[in-house]
Amino acid sequence: MTRDEYFALKQRWIKKWNDKDFKINPDSREWQEFLQFSDAIGSMPPVTDLFGGDAIEPKRRMFYNISAIKPYDRSKIVSIKTGLNGLDGRIHGLNKGELSIVSGTNGSGKSTWLSQLTLEAATQNFKSVIFSGELTPQRVKDWLTLQAAGMDNLIKDNWYYHVESGASKKIDEWMNEYIYVYDNEYGSKATDILKALDAFTLLGEVDLIILDNLMSMDLRGLDGDKYEQQADLVKKLSAFAKKRNVHIVLVCHPRKSLGFLRKTDISGTADITNAADNVLIVHRVNNDFKRLTKDFFKWDDSAAIYTCSNVIEVCKNRDLGVEDVFAESYFDTATKRFLNKPDEYKRYGWEPETAGYNGITPFEEREAQ
Repeated sequence: MTRDEYFALKQRWIKKWNDKDFKINPDSREWQEFLQFSDAIGSMPPVTDLFGGDAIEPKRRMFYNISAIKPYDRSKIVSIKTGLNGLDGRIHGLNKGELSIVSGTNGSGKSTWLSQLTLEAATQNFKSVIFSGELTPQRVKDWLTLQAAGMDNLIKDNWYYHVESGASKKIDEWMNEYIYVYDNEYGSKATDILKALDAFTLLGEVDLIILDNLMSMDLRGLDGDKYEQQADLVKKLSAFAKKRNVHIVLVCHPRKSLGFLRKTDISGTADITNAADNVLIVHRVNNDFKRLTKDFFKWDDSAAIYTCSNVIEVCKNRDLGVEDVFAESYFDTATKRFLNKPDEYKRYGWEPETAGYNGITPFEEREAQ
């Protein structure tokens, strides 16, 4: 029975209701279908939910006519620039209100790049929170200080670099306004961390949250088995990012893979990457990377990407639909920085910046020459 048939039958029966000769056969197919349709209507959500309220009682509706859907105002999107021209030039940065999954093999530079990301955010006046399940707050701070200093402010002691004391004090004062580090002594239970972050972001006006990493978080208290718990956490993080208008980065280690690392190699179920707005893989451009990419992409030895030391692959970008794009970078072992060019000297917020991104990546510059 269709909707029109139901209402037509109902109107016909109402008109005949007072007719003494009017009878309904309770065993008839027509009556049974009528009851089923009536039960379905009785269990429906309120009409105001389905079609919206009115001027007296405004309410969002569940279903929109196309003409009622307003175009998305992209001018309201707030993006945190990563500082890597090849990445920012393609995905415009990391949008607030979204979740990113970052993966990569051991030694690829995931954690190093993400700590640098908080310095980039601070230079843009964004505040960050770092959860590192594997490092103490002291180690996190030492790493950040070294990255913030730059080569001109480092002193070499045999093979070890440390930050000049005057610069270290200035960096400390600057980072103090923008970067917070979670104390692991309070535990790694994911549900407790989420509650703490919820309160902290509400009171502290946080813009960026780094969770490094999924494997170091205690998932007890979440529903299901191991993989269901991981998926549950990622869905909660996605909802949290939207609720508090922050960008969340979750580091997820990959499973062991004999081939070139792909999105499907990230540990857990596909629900993890499906729920994320961005999926990024940090690659170290070593002999294995060259061998595997030549086999997978059929690149030749002259590929410009092989001149880099690290690349960040965009496997998924929901906002702009970007995928299968590699953002180039050059790792400086002294400062632990990811650079746009081997000779780049970037000044963070505690020092005056002298030059900015001109919208052209090094790859594009080489192609133009």
